[in-house]
Amino acid sequence: MAFVLARVERPPGLETLLDRQGALDAFDVDLARRQLLPDLVLVADGQRRAGRGGGLVLTVEVQSRTNGQKRWRIPHYQAALADEHARETWVVVVSFSAAVSRQLAAWAETGPPRFEVIVLDASRVPVGCDMAKALARPSAAVLGAALHACRGDLDAARWGLEVVSRLPAERRMRDATTILAAVDKDMRLTLIKEFPFAPDDDRLMEIERRSGTYHLGHEEGLEKGREQGLAEGRRHVLKTMVLALLELRGLTVSELERARIDRETGVEVLERWAELARTATHASALFEQS
Repeated sequence: MAFVLARVERPPGLETLLDRQGALDAFDVDLARRQLLPDLVLVADGQRRAGRGGGLVLTVEVQSRTNGQKRWRIPHYQAALADEHARETWVVVVSFSAAVSRQLAAWAETGPPRFEVIVLDASRVPVGCDMAKALARPSAAVLGAALHACRGDLDAARWGLEVVSRLPAERRMRDATTILAAVDKDMRLTLIKEFPFAPDDDRLMEIERRSGTYHLGHEEGLEKGREQGLAEGRRHVLKTMVLALLELRGLTVSELERARIDRETGVEVLERWAELARTATHASALFEQS
């Protein structure tokens, strides 16, 4: 999808998405250091072609504000992942800010190390196309709605949620949460009232308390941190991160599993669960490996 939206020629020979996520931080127990590493790494397999490797590595960064340190970190991610997987390695940055997009474009004109990324932002990802096209490519539709909604475009958010309402039930919560996380609190409450999803999506109404995205939980966690102390706020953020990773990867979390995460108070345990949630094939694997 990233190559199509950015109008970049798609690398040949991509047949199989490997059942694993490559990550530079797979065995790093230092949470602060892990936050300096890529947001997501995907590895795809493929046939080797003349002059080109088989498959590729795709590392994804999501940025809503400018960060000068990314000028040096992103080339490092690309080189380290290319060395680890011996595949062509591409970097995609999803930009939720015009300032971020301008900064990325400026870095592409600077000297070594070479800065080369695919930028997906509101200028490149359309919104409001006809419903048939949107349903044929729902991931692109949801991304476009989120990118435009974060700039205050309420109609874009409404259009995206209309697309989501027509998707299979198992992905509605995840995709709706992606759009709702991109807007401010007042707009989010308006949209939740306007889109009363089916009963199987009742969890959407809890978005203010327990979101499927990191930044909503982070916002609430910071507030709790101010009220109850830094340790409690950190625990809350980690619990939200664990649930976010599981939900965004499409894994079902039972009420018992959710309750176990909620009542855990050990920061080290929660950090370990957050790490395991990146690669676990089912939610209960967190507790088995613990």
